Amino acid sequence: MDMEEDVVVIACGGAARNVFGINSKTENLWDLYHRSLEDFGHPFHVVSKFFNTLPFDNPDYVASILDGRRIVIPFSILGGELGTDVIKQTIEYARKSGCKVVSVLGIPMGFEPDRRERAFVALPEVAALSDCTLVLDLAKLMNTNMEIGKNRSWTVFLRMSDNIMTMSIKSIVEFMQGPFFTVFTEHMYSYVPASDVVPLNAVKNLWDTVMFDNFPLMNGSVIMVAANVRTSEIEDIQNEVVSKSGIMPEVVKREDSEDSKVLIFRAIRSF
Repeated sequence: MDMEEDVVVIACGGAARNVFGINSKTENLWDLYHRSLEDFGHPFHVVSKFFNTLPFDNPDYVASILDGRRIVIPFSILGGELGTDVIKQTIEYARKSGCKVVSVLGIPMGFEPDRRERAFVALPEVAALSDCTLVLDLAKLMNTNMEIGKNRSWTVFLRMSDNIMTMSIKSIVEFMQGPFFTVFTEHMYSYVPASDVVPLNAVKNLWDTVMFDNFPLMNGSVIMVAANVRTSEIEDIQNEVVSKSGIMPEVVKREDSEDSKVLIFRAIRSF
């Protein structure tokens, strides 16, 4: 098995499925899945109400898919009834197969108060079941990115947020390869994506943007930048963070060359 194949992503629930673009009333969902699989470039499966590539009612098949995997990455937008239950089932199957679990979780936006409240209720339980948890607050994502282009339509924002989430998951998969958790050494992180042609500016603007207001932060931090970012730019980022917070961040290069994309992960105290 190739190194990249020992990590598998499982999109749990309809919202997570939609992020990967598997949502259409006219196109065949299997065609969309295979197209998305090719674009994503890493193994992933979907478990949702209307489309499944991993039938949980067939434990032997699920076990065969997870056999030989080292890490399972369940991805879900919490707060939906099915997605939250499915991610727990995914973790259970992963444990039975001897896999480590890195959960990537989205918190719904502020205009969905009921769903957002359910997400915060589910988050501690899912985090407790996981080896590492990476959390993206979609409300923070909306606030930071809608300010960049105030004339953006809602449809454009949704498309952009889906692209950002798939890009961030792909980057996380890349850094799960090799020795386990050499990058993400803490149990729980809040992260925010940023777009700026100057990576240092992105870090300056969003370093203090974390998911929980007034929530205890820990010293661990990871900043992912594009492959073509220069060493001098990385040093500028490190100097900025150290002078601002006294923390030396782990700055790592992704495989892609989208130099305007920066991912800022900050460790937070787990529940």
